[in-house]
Amino acid sequence: MRKLKDSTLVTSVRNEGPFLLEWIAWYRMLGFQNILVVHNDCTDHSPQLLRLLERHGVLVQKSNTPNPDSPPQPQNHAAAGKHRLVRHASWVFVADVDEFLVVHTGDRSISALAEAIGGKGIGMAINWRVFGSGGATEWRDTFVHRRFTRAGEVTARQNSCFKTFFRDPGSFGKLRAHGPAGWRGKRWGVDDRLFLLADGAPYESYHPSRNPQNATTRDRMTNTLAQVNHYAVQSREQFTYKQGRPSAAMLEDRYTEDFFQRFDRNETINEDALAYDDAFFAAHQKLADIPGVKRLHHLCCADYVAAMCRKRGDDPAADARYLMHMQKADALPRH
Repeated sequence: MRKLKDSTLVTSVRNEGPFLLEWIAWYRMLGFQNILVVHNDCTDHSPQLLRLLERHGVLVQKSNTPNPDSPPQPQNHAAAGKHRLVRHASWVFVADVDEFLVVHTGDRSISALAEAIGGKGIGMAINWRVFGSGGATEWRDTFVHRRFTRAGEVTARQNSCFKTFFRDPGSFGKLRAHGPAGWRGKRWGVDDRLFLLADGAPYESYHPSRNPQNATTRDRMTNTLAQVNHYAVQSREQFTYKQGRPSAAMLEDRYTEDFFQRFDRNETINEDALAYDDAFFAAHQKLADIPGVKRLHHLCCADYVAAMCRKRGDDPAADARYLMHMQKADALPRH
């Protein structure tokens, strides 16, 4: 697919090693020229994996040490906002590693999405499409976007949140998880200085200097031109592992049983992401072919299994998945 010149994807991560290759391949496939990964306090092998990918020109990684008394994600986004890849970008998209942008216009690339926005707006607020567990009980090393294909209806309340794909990041004071804030340009709301929704209609309610929003009202939810597949719960094992952990966005204990019930949406089949199969597999294979990448991926997977085991008081050495990933890592050469 076409690369969008000077476009930058931003994410904030901690111990997300098993999911990095799929997610990075996805956004390279969509056409982002630059990927900036800010990570903090990792105890798995993801920093080594990110540094290896950086040496091969795949992305840029930055280690950050956030204030432990404040949520780390906003601090990582602030660090990203000062980076040259954001300051000099033409287009920016901020996403977590459980969020996959899916484009429904043109050749389905971000270039096509930028063309659809055209001169009508400075960016687009794209609603989530929340995907449920589909009854999965255990984590396994497979592609998230292919394993989970059951989602809520477009107008399900959980889909009200949006992520923004926007241009001219230097005109905003700071990056946020859902949309930029602190408008510095000419009067907001005049000409193309506003956001569109994913049906192409103006979204007048969003003002980046007046309590920027994270979500639309239910009557404005739309996935016409694009959607953000949000795999919020995945398997029950993974969600149980997250329970009791303060969220990176707010330092609140949000991963409750109520959260699982609200976000485990499985009412409809949505396979829009699978339309990218050929391009995605090619992009993923390019990453997997980099010497050392597979070994570090398997070590990240072993780290993840071990962490889940230890939380519930189990011995990782008694988990077949841990043993398999360690054996595969040991069989591969170091680079």
